[in-house]
Amino acid sequence: MSIALVFGLVWGYFLLYLADFPNEGIEKLSVLDSLRWLCEIHIWMNFLNSLYISVLKLLVIPLIFISLIYVLINLDKKIQIKSLFSRVFFWFLFSTAISALIGICLAIFANLGGSNQVLSSAKNLKEIKGLNEVILNFIPSNIISAMNANNILGVIIFAFILSFGIRSLKENRGFRIFSLLIDFLHQVIMKISLYVIRIMPYFVITMIANALILNGYKVLIDSIYFIFLLYIAFILVFFVHTALLVLHGLNPFIYYKKAFPALLMAFSSRSSAGTLPVTISALKNLGVSSTNASFTASLGTTMGMNGCAGYYAGMIAVFMFHALNIPIGINEILTTIVLCVIVSFGIVGIPGITIMIISVILSGLGMQSHFALLVFVLAIDPILDMARTCSNVSGAMVVSLITDKEMKNLDITTYQKNEI
Repeated sequence: MSIALVFGLVWGYFLLYLADFPNEGIEKLSVLDSLRWLCEIHIWMNFLNSLYISVLKLLVIPLIFISLIYVLINLDKKIQIKSLFSRVFFWFLFSTAISALIGICLAIFANLGGSNQVLSSAKNLKEIKGLNEVILNFIPSNIISAMNANNILGVIIFAFILSFGIRSLKENRGFRIFSLLIDFLHQVIMKISLYVIRIMPYFVITMIANALILNGYKVLIDSIYFIFLLYIAFILVFFVHTALLVLHGLNPFIYYKKAFPALLMAFSSRSSAGTLPVTISALKNLGVSSTNASFTASLGTTMGMNGCAGYYAGMIAVFMFHALNIPIGINEILTTIVLCVIVSFGIVGIPGITIMIISVILSGLGMQSHFALLVFVLAIDPILDMARTCSNVSGAMVVSLITDKEMKNLDITTYQKNEI
């Protein structure tokens, strides 16, 4: 991705150099015979960018629908759902909501995206609905129409209802057949998603070059600013994790000392799923019961992501609100938090998958047609992903610890041992 960023910058600079760095907008350049070639290149690069974005939008509904069903029907049947899952579920939701709120407030305070304002029109931008309207539309009257209209919340709620209905028939012979089918479909959709992510660097080149033609080099400053703000949010979320540990009577210094190998692995590998063995080992070293450690850490790779679906998604939403000159009120904030929490379900913790989370968030907010505004954010994604993944893993570990403490299963003696 970094190489694509460099190539995109070089290509964009080369085109601007050949055009003698024009000050006029691309619309005005189209009437100049000497610069018509630049407009043609812009049109073709815009075509390629739109093509890639259309493929991303095509994957949103099947990805979230199949992934949610896969996660929910494959919950370990030996786990005491009422005693463990309900607590884990609550703390994942709570921590993700707080993380999203941190990202939203920080982005609003810093006016993130304010310098990227573009004209929006009703033709390109759906109306941002209030939270009450979103709740009323949670359960669509027609699931096919909901999918066709990109009603993400409706699709997610239907997936929940369908999954719990399927689980109620787990003794039925057809349950195993359906589970195998969903497992296969999940592998297929993830494989397709990975293919789309792998070809993304090629389109990053055209997106960056196109953005340079349209906006000039001021967009580079926005990229650096976004990195700076995201790492501030990253630090603030660790303060939240510390507060949760303290409120449950646990020494946070012991936690960070013993969790450091897992957090370092997450930061360097950018993969929650790849860090899973180290995460489970660290949790057991912290005194968490074997069942809780395996269950919560595994669940944390597919839901409750404090980084990817928390502060990062919240910052992206605010960036788009500001860029499209949409006023941000309490309805927009609450709707974004609800979307961030719900979209945290069923997204596999692997590098690059955050692009799907962004697609779902923008579709839910009605801004999917403006995906290209995020080109420089996507280009620096590896730098952002290190912080996000570290937050994801820490969030899962903290939830596992406080859940075990609440259920009186945490081995305090093991937790307080100095060995790592």
